[in-house]
Amino acid sequence: MERVYLELKARIIGGAYPPGTRLDPFHLAKRLAVSPTPVREALHRLSGERIVDSWHQEGFRQPIFAEADLCDLYHLGSGLIGLALRDPALQLSKPGASLAVIEIEDYPGRVARLFRAIALLNGNRELGYAIINVVERSEFFRTAEVRTDPMAGELLASMEAAFRNADWDELRRKSGLFHRRRVAHAGRVAAELRPRSQTIE
Repeated sequence: MERVYLELKARIIGGAYPPGTRLDPFHLAKRLAVSPTPVREALHRLSGERIVDSWHQEGFRQPIFAEADLCDLYHLGSGLIGLALRDPALQLSKPGASLAVIEIEDYPGRVARLFRAIALLNGNRELGYAIINVVERSEFFRTAEVRTDPMAGELLASMEAAFRNADWDELRRKSGLFHRRRVAHAGRVAAELRPRSQTIE
């Protein structure tokens, strides 16, 4: 069941299904070569994490993000990262190696790696869990961010540099700028995520 959950989660946050796609447990079970029961359990778990949408008697689907939804998520991410970067535990950490364990070239993966590293270094586990949840819910539309904002990669690189240098004040400033720019471009990102109803066959 855990394998099914992890594989399905990776597919969903990785953008395997367009926004609005109906996630039918029977069709997904065929693709994963398992019975529908662990797939249904995984979808319920992912619904609890707000990674998929669900309705009573209506099943599951890949979320559809409107501009307001993206803005709310960006504001939440900005607030959580800001809190984490004020944690005194960061002063005792050695952050440099955290970004060098695995070389990641793509923008979505780099954003996820940076924010996960911040989550893991702060001393409040609940705050860390909340950041990681926002990271996972946001990964689906990160590719659209870099397509709609030519400065996205540059801002990310400046945040990575501040993290490696343990310059937490600079990282807070850069993170604020990064998230404000994400909000400013949320309409363009939402337009890129053109929802369409689709059942997985």
